[in-house]
Amino acid sequence: MLTQKPRHNENISLTFDGTFEGFLSVVHAVYYEKLAPATIQTENSEQLTLFGANAKADVGSRFISTDGKKAVRVFSAIREKISPEAADYILYAFLSEENGRFLPMLQYIKLGFSVGHMVNSHLHEDCVPLIRKLARQVGREAHLLTGFCRFEETSTALYCPVTPKNDVLQLLATHFSQRIMNEAWVIHDKTRKKAAIYDGKSYVILPAENAEITHTAEEAETRELWTTFFNALVIKERVKPKLQRQLVPLYFRKNMTEFKQ
Repeated sequence: MLTQKPRHNENISLTFDGTFEGFLSVVHAVYYEKLAPATIQTENSEQLTLFGANAKADVGSRFISTDGKKAVRVFSAIREKISPEAADYILYAFLSEENGRFLPMLQYIKLGFSVGHMVNSHLHEDCVPLIRKLARQVGREAHLLTGFCRFEETSTALYCPVTPKNDVLQLLATHFSQRIMNEAWVIHDKTRKKAAIYDGKSYVILPAENAEITHTAEEAETRELWTTFFNALVIKERVKPKLQRQLVPLYFRKNMTEFKQ
């Protein structure tokens, strides 16, 4: 278990490379190097604090290098000493891309090491409802996308473009690697210019610019048939745009075959 030691460097600002392993390395440094950061930021970025104010100019800065072994140790401690649910909350909150989330994430972890699995009942602590809210938002978007993803057949692999608000590519890749196991596929996050590439056995996430996609003849025919079928089912007198927007948010539709004309 990580044990908090006396603090120093109360006004330091910690920076890291922007990866989840990097953030966990920051947590390790806070505990084992007795740091009490005023802010936690990604490298080459200016995160906002929880209350919307920029970090003070006179705050010293230190970059924390990513250490995979330390990251695994911290994440295992969160799962074992707090709860698996708390570990998921931290991962999902990290994927939210909410400005200023890193310091509340650290506060949530520190509280969890103090109170254990009861951490989520401490709603009077500002960090707890915030982390829970961010985790729910990410989880909901990832869940919806598992149903709204549309894989297109190309000459090399199935291709699925997505433009999520949160960085849920890893969650989608994990989901589909357990469900489309015998096909090569690519899930392309066009917003963040990266893609999960699956070869039938495992996936990797790599940088990816906009791709030129060539559909097979069968795919083009299937897309046309599906769009025709979808439009034929519509009863104009019963269309409820507000309800439809609630069930299928507008920003999902540009990547869904049935909404392309």
